[in-house]
Amino acid sequence: MSEKKKVRFTIVDAVVLIAILAVAGFVGVKFLGIGSSGGSGSEAKTFIVSYYFEEVPDFAAELVKKDDDVSDEAKKHALGKVTDVEVGEAAVYCADSAGVLRKSAKEGYRSVKLTTEVEGFETKHGMTVSGSNYVVGHTMTVYAGGAKLYGKVSGIEEK
Repeated sequence: MSEKKKVRFTIVDAVVLIAILAVAGFVGVKFLGIGSSGGSGSEAKTFIVSYYFEEVPDFAAELVKKDDDVSDEAKKHALGKVTDVEVGEAAVYCADSAGVLRKSAKEGYRSVKLTTEVEGFETKHGMTVSGSNYVVGHTMTVYAGGAKLYGKVSGIEEK
């Protein structure tokens, strides 16, 4: 004779199932960008984003050109194309003999100001691109052309 097994669903099973669904939802929103149009449910816009890199080796500063692709190193997504490049004197801050911070140049280094255009969604504080938020003051590492640059977002405005 064959007996049918009785399947039991317990409270522990329900808690485990809820935990699995919560983790899947978190991964979907955080890492895959599911459900994030980027902000207030608005349509995509073109933004002009400025970056400032205070201290870039000369050889890296020379590699960045207009129309180069720009991408976020950490998030691994595109941040548009370079529309303008300004290379200037490096902005290095050192304390003088009185302990006061002074801006000075550094041999072999330059500052770089990049301007890009990128599609994204407006948010309360800045913009969202590919599910990642960007605001003025955001410190990050970007690839621009053949260079890797470390600096800050210095401006975001709608085109």
